Amino acid sequence: MTLSRRTALLASIAFAAIASPALAQDRTIGIAVPNLASSFWISAVYGMETEAKAAGVKVLKLNAGGDANASQQIAQIQDLIQRKVDAIVIGATNGDALKPIVERAIAAGIPVVGISSPPNTSQLASLVSADHADMGKLQAQCLAKAIGGKGNVAMMAGPSGQAWSDLRAKGFREALAKEAPDVKIVAESRLADNRNAALGTAEDWTQRFPDLAGIYAATDDMAAGVVSAFKSANKSVKVSASNFSPTAQQMLKDGDLACTSIQQVVAQGRAALAQAAKAAAKQPVEAQVVLPALLVTRENAATVDLSSVVAPADYRP
Repeated sequence: MTLSRRTALLASIAFAAIASPALAQDRTIGIAVPNLASSFWISAVYGMETEAKAAGVKVLKLNAGGDANASQQIAQIQDLIQRKVDAIVIGATNGDALKPIVERAIAAGIPVVGISSPPNTSQLASLVSADHADMGKLQAQCLAKAIGGKGNVAMMAGPSGQAWSDLRAKGFREALAKEAPDVKIVAESRLADNRNAALGTAEDWTQRFPDLAGIYAATDDMAAGVVSAFKSANKSVKVSASNFSPTAQQMLKDGDLACTSIQQVVAQGRAALAQAAKAAAKQPVEAQVVLPALLVTRENAATVDLSSVVAPADYRP
């Protein structure tokens, strides 16, 4: 699918996802996400807030403060249950750890919509996500081409226990094995999704793997840490990333990224909130909403409609 066709498809999905204000009736939707310091969750929550305004529902935003803070998120969801919100949208810190509390919410009559990194339960009212495996595949194709089809690469694969990072890594590995067998993965790290964690590991890799030709980064925040580490070491390496925050846009412009595979993050937020509003109103919902992945390079970045991808630069959740 071409970039223009995918963008058009996304626009139609986003438009169809808009919930009618008639569903609102003073309903409150809880939003529980892992980390509002993350560019992804900032953009997703922006999408949720704009959709909530259009749908006429209230939102309660809860930030766990980091991917490792599952206990904090469990307590926050318990609070939403006690507040008797009408529905909850959850991006999970850890899908397995959140399963019991999420199923308790559902048993209490509160529908739950998963977004991107869902709680690990089959009882969700709806699941909204990008095609994460395809995002990894697109990165593999791009990175292999950037390094000439052969050489050693390493993976900043993202946090363990989150579906999006597992699927992207799986898509990357499988595409390399099938399409670039002369590219070898020599290291993989499962880190929290933040720049500092990636920076420390990348600094170690500059010493341990002096012949690295490329690095897969699960997100653009992690890619920023990789780029900083290799620049400080005066070493050159090709880097691919996912997502399209202002950080990634600048790195593409500066030539620090070979490419970034992107998901329509704002549109995901809108779709998740729309499904939650419908579920709260006992209206039919879509069991799964999967938005297509796109590959963005320095050459085609100007053609991407950022309104469905990232929050405005001045937005603060």
